[in-house]
Formats: sequence, structure tokens, C-alpha cells
Amino acid sequence: MKKAGQIIKICIFMGMLILPTLLWYGIKFFSPQTFQKLDYDLGEKTAVAFPEEFDIETYTRQLEAYYDDNAPFRSSLISWQQKLSGALESIYGNHLQGPLTRLIYGADSGDFLAPQIVGDIVLLGRDHWLFYTGDDSISYYRGTNALEQEQMAYYLDLMTQLQALCEEKEIQLQFVILPNKEQVYSEYMPSYVVEDAYRRTDRFVDYVRNNSDVPIIYPLAELREAAAQWQTYHRYDTHWNHAGAYIGTQALYQALGLPTTELRDLEVVRCAATTSDLLILGGLDASQYPAEEDYAIRYRPEVNLTEVQGDLQPMSVYTSRSDCGNDTEFVLIGDSFRCFMIDYLTKDFSHCVITYRETSDNSTDYPQEVVESIRNADILVMEAVERYDSKLFPAIERVIQILQATE
Repeated sequence: MKKAGQIIKICIFMGMLILPTLLWYGIKFFSPQTFQKLDYDLGEKTAVAFPEEFDIETYTRQLEAYYDDNAPFRSSLISWQQKLSGALESIYGNHLQGPLTRLIYGADSGDFLAPQIVGDIVLLGRDHWLFYTGDDSISYYRGTNALEQEQMAYYLDLMTQLQALCEEKEIQLQFVILPNKEQVYSEYMPSYVVEDAYRRTDRFVDYVRNNSDVPIIYPLAELREAAAQWQTYHRYDTHWNHAGAYIGTQALYQALGLPTTELRDLEVVRCAATTSDLLILGGLDASQYPAEEDYAIRYRPEVNLTEVQGDLQPMSVYTSRSDCGNDTEFVLIGDSFRCFMIDYLTKDFSHCVITYRETSDNSTDYPQEVVESIRNADILVMEAVERYDSKLFPAIERVIQILQATE
């Protein structure tokens, strides 16, 4: 009986491990639409590969990371957990936060909005705005994570090395750091204390400009100015929308010495927003939030794309050819913010290669098509949103190695 009981327990344990995966692939095979709905992406996932080599010190951590990233129903389970967390947070927000704020800060604290985070990484702002707190975003906003002088010098040295290689090979280089959403829409942020208004990115961009001729832009002023007329970031997503991407693209063109076009001079139509990741990450009920709009921008309709490969997913390589006629090889290496720029870039350059900064398999090599495009580029743009600024520099090192290999 004891042995039979052990066998039953082992079978139950193995079933708990195996049945979710079998169910997962059964849904994928018999109902692809349901599978897609359950497996929506929650941002730039790590796409961790199964560990191939055994290392006694790291194997269990690698295995855990693999299953965390590839677990069946991962997105749905996270969302369900966050909805429960969000429900508990809403009880606090609706019934306790106001009285406690008045008790602690006095009756005249109407303009005070204490920070409230749901789902661990979603910050509730004013007027239904949501902000992302992951990747140390709040430190960027509060000005508490400025780079040390030695770190800025190291980063600038890498940028200078790449600039020298690009000049040697007649490639026009441009670095772009894009603002976090809360820098542009700080009026909707809760009442954080800003420790230093001369923040990390401002300080670093000034350091680069004061100590080199490396071309770098941080289009915060342009996006803030445009926000007076256009909404430039999604209310319920951490990314910019189509208008913000257009403004950022025009700031890039200005830095490159290319012609620019004002957004007000184009045909712009309001349309439904297509992304709201922060509602999902926060486990928030979308029906309780006003519907959000985006913009459909009619840009250079006379230009046709003659060849397109890849898609607009954050970790993909997207390539295109157009009949715009300038015979320019344009390469952009960046993060998910680059995706909304594609509609404009592909109309302005004969050949575009727009790729994710990291490789999809976490290797140190880009696909061969990207390597060849970097070597043949007329214009090379290295982009990062500011919360990912430190991830820009391993990519710079990789590009340096690619260009040095052609010498």
C-alpha cells in the first residue's frame, strides 16, 4: 500500500508538470485563435533559450529562467494575478487613500496624489494616465540615478570609437535617446519628489556634446512642444503613439540634415489605439477607462514599397525597399520604440534595415543580413529609450566589431 501511494503521488506530480503543457499545445493545435488570445505578449520578453550546457553553479537558474519565460499560459496567469492585485488596490484607492491623505497631509491636499502601483509595475497617474515603473523608470524621473563620471567617460569612448569607424567608411552615424513617457507627461504623474531636475539623460547628453563631436539627440523638447497640440504617447501604454513617433522621426531627420515636414501639414485622421499594455500589466478593467485614440498619418502616399520582409514585432528584423529614388542604405538598431517609426522611415529611404538591439537568441551575433547592411550603410542610427540607455552600449560594441572585421 505504501509503495502504491508513492506511485500515485509521483503520477500526480508528473501530471501537474506535464498536463499544462499538453493542454497548451492542444489548444494551439485545435484552436489557434484561443491560443493567440491567451499568449499575447506583455512587452519585450526575453525569449530565453533552453540551457544546452550543464554548469552545476548556473544550470538551475538557467532552467528556472527558461520555464519562467516559456511557461504555458504565462501571460494569462500573470494577467489574472494582476487583476486580483488590482482589485485589492482599487479598494485602497477608492475607499482608503483619500481619507488617509487628508489625515496625513491636511484638508488642503487636493493637488497631492500619492504614488499607487498596481500589478507591481503600473503606476496610476492623474486623469486615468498610466505609467510604467519597471527598469528603474521612477529613478530616471526623480533624478536619482545619474551616471558617474567614469561611466560616462567609458560610454563616450565607445561612441567615439564607433564614430571614427563610421567616418572612415563614410557612414553617417547618429545616436538617439528617446524620453520616457513620464518625462513628456510629467503633469499626469503622482506627487513624487524630484531630487534633481538635471536628470541622468540630460546630464549624459550634455557630457557627450561638451566633450566630443559625437552626434546625439534627446528630443524631449520637441515632444513636449508637440504635446500641446497632439497626444504623443499612449495613455495606457509605455510607448509613444504614431504622432510621437512622427515627431521623433522628424527630430532625427533634422539632426541628419535631411528635409523635414510639419505634422500639421499632413492629412491626419483620428483612429482607435491598438495597444494598451499597461492595462494588461496592471490587471485593470479596460471598461473602466475611457477609450483611447491614436492617429493615422498619411505620409508620402506617392512612394511605394517594392519589397518588404519581416514584421513590426519588437524583436524582429524589418527590411524594405521603396521607389523613393534616393538610393540610400538606412540602418536603425534600437528597441520597440523603433516600430512606430517604420511607417515613415520606409518612405524616405530606398533600402531600410530596422532591427532590434539585442539578438533574438541572446547570442552575440546579428543575423548575416543585418551584418551586411551595417557594413554597407549610408546612414546608421543607434537608438534607445532612456530607461534602456545602458543596453545601447553592448550593441555599440557589437557594431564596432562588425566594422572592424571589414578592415
